[in-house]
Amino acid sequence: MEEKRREGFVRRAWMVVYSVGNVGYELMYEFFKNFQNFFLTDICNFSTALTGTLITAVNICKAIFTPISGMIIDKNPFRARDKHTPWIVGMPLLLGIMYIFMAYLAWQGGSPTLILVVFAIFYFLPPLLQNGYRSAIPSIARNASESTFLASGINLASNIGRMLTGIIVPFIMVHMSADRSGEDAQGFFWAVVISVALTIIVYWVSALGVKKTIRADQVAKAVGKQVKKQSQSFMSMMRQVFTDKNIMVPFIIGLAVFFRTFVVSPTAPYYFTYITGNMLHYATFSTATNIAGIVGTFCGPIFLAFFKDPKRICAGAVLLQIICHLSLLLIGSNTAGFIVAMTVCQFFYQLTCIILFSMFVDAVDFTELRERKAGKTDVASGTAMSLHFTAVMFAQVLGGAVRNVALAQAGYIGAETVASPELTQGLVNMYALWPTAFLAVGFIAIFFYSLDRKTMDEVHKELEPLREAAAQKAEK
Repeated sequence: MEEKRREGFVRRAWMVVYSVGNVGYELMYEFFKNFQNFFLTDICNFSTALTGTLITAVNICKAIFTPISGMIIDKNPFRARDKHTPWIVGMPLLLGIMYIFMAYLAWQGGSPTLILVVFAIFYFLPPLLQNGYRSAIPSIARNASESTFLASGINLASNIGRMLTGIIVPFIMVHMSADRSGEDAQGFFWAVVISVALTIIVYWVSALGVKKTIRADQVAKAVGKQVKKQSQSFMSMMRQVFTDKNIMVPFIIGLAVFFRTFVVSPTAPYYFTYITGNMLHYATFSTATNIAGIVGTFCGPIFLAFFKDPKRICAGAVLLQIICHLSLLLIGSNTAGFIVAMTVCQFFYQLTCIILFSMFVDAVDFTELRERKAGKTDVASGTAMSLHFTAVMFAQVLGGAVRNVALAQAGYIGAETVASPELTQGLVNMYALWPTAFLAVGFIAIFFYSLDRKTMDEVHKELEPLREAAAQKAEK
């Protein structure tokens, strides 16, 4: 008994090692996301029109490419020991080299065309890294408890990564700049170099976590021997994933909840500029929502252990987000009311994100049982899990489009905008009504998800012996 407890503790420790990989993603891409406009307009002197067009075009292409990247991962083109490690180890290095090269070109006055090309490619390729990394969750998790633990760890790592980025990057950019007091191309270059180095280290450490925790049935027959190509075609993977309602429902829910954050977060500065007239309140808002997000991340596994059923938890969390947004119609023009409502909403948003991972993994396990009963061994887990990131990408594109329309309807006209009761009401309506509309669709979608805890207990009871048999067969 003691040995089993110790083994479980060691396994959880290696899961934590795996989870820290998301710190690396935030160190590279949170930095990039926050400074992409600054890089193109202030450092490279491109027009705002060109900058906006390029970013929008790449976002659309990336949203389409994201599920395709999951299929590529499932095909295991490197014929590796497992289909995740090559992407976790290789992509940070490739993307890091591109990021450094792009920053160096800007610093040294390189070709503007080449900078734009490298920028577009660097911005387009992250799905291969993110999906290669996150799709390891179904290959590692043995049950719902482990999948929730991993999801919680990844989301916590994201929050830590964003916090570190906010501290490290501005400090380096200023202190490594030419005059040691501003932000220029030289400071940007050295900030990129350091963030890339940290990213590569973190992801390579995370790869050790995959090696130590991945289930035996997900490992190739023998390390060092040639691994057969997966037998599934791209069309087969598409049919397996896109015709499965239990995989598509979490995608729709994710699209709804991610949409709200792409409306609220980028436009919050407008609220504190034109409604409260005090940007110091934005610091309070940002701190409060970040803390609420971290608390929600920790509470995800606790809620799942207590309530058992991810579907019920998700329904409750989405409904409470709807209530928070609708409450803004009554208290949205009050600064304290707005901050409290969005802080509570952020808690349930992060809780939903944790539960969504569990729902995706349950759907993958359910599909795996069906495929194994049919005599097949290949499950398109990479494609299925890529839909989580696909939901993020589509929400980003939709959120950006709706955001611009809603701001125009509210009366925002750029630098000439002046505070007025009409602008206040327009902004409040944007925060209250648009997220509610999308969240309502997500709430309805939940009821089409058919996997409850009782069903999944029966699934795992049948699936575990099949996995053990597959693992023993692979070892022979």
